[in-house]
Amino acid sequence: MFIISFDFGMKNIGIAIGQFYTKTANPLISINAKQGIPINWMDIKKILDIWLIKIAVIGYPYYYNIKNNNCKLIKLYIRKFANNLINKFNLQIFFSDERFTSCDARNFISNNFKLYNSFYSNYNIHTISAVIILERWLKLNS
Repeated sequence: MFIISFDFGMKNIGIAIGQFYTKTANPLISINAKQGIPINWMDIKKILDIWLIKIAVIGYPYYYNIKNNNCKLIKLYIRKFANNLINKFNLQIFFSDERFTSCDARNFISNNFKLYNSFYSNYNIHTISAVIILERWLKLNS
């Protein structure tokens, strides 16, 4: 069974695909968003249809300072995005701690520069972050 993950962003949303059996994920694409809303929901629908996806994991900032208004706003946008995925595509949604995923993705890119340039050249920090989010979740939940 395949699972999709999202590295949510206000301008870009990274997407990765993984599976329970291997507990691994691969970067897929990054889609454009406007204020956290995908510009073209059909991009997501095509992926869900091709991979027969029923479960989605979304990176969520669990441990950010609750008093920070920007953090509260991002959490609201993420919940809205999740609700749209449920309503539009009938997905089962899970959230995964997304702390340090962008930092880990940057480290991956810099530490694996040759590999990144040959294999991952079509991907960006958002898609690599989506991989990290999903692999963390898979290791904890399968």
